[in-house]
Amino acid sequence: MTDEATAATAAPTAEADNAQKANLEAIMHVPLEISVELGRVQLPLHVIARMNRGMVIEMNKDANAEVQILANGSIFAKGEVVSTGDKLGVRITEIVPASARIDTLS
Repeated sequence: MTDEATAATAAPTAEADNAQKANLEAIMHVPLEISVELGRVQLPLHVIARMNRGMVIEMNKDANAEVQILANGSIFAKGEVVSTGDKLGVRITEIVPASARIDTLS
């Protein structure tokens, strides 16, 4: 291939990359709801009806178990609960692969 032919084929690729970056930049400020799932439990209605302030609901996970981090309701990472002074946080330990995230959508 000549230098001109190489430049001609490279130009559309560079333009496509720039367009893709612009499209990605356009959605980077869209807000997502991030939530962390500590655990789940099913309780009979009579137990829930008797609940009052100060009662503890025991989850189905160990205290040091990994938690799921969700973006708009879809799992995208896993982590561990940490204390940051007087607040709780989550340290990300694993990012769920994109292929697994896509599989959960179908």
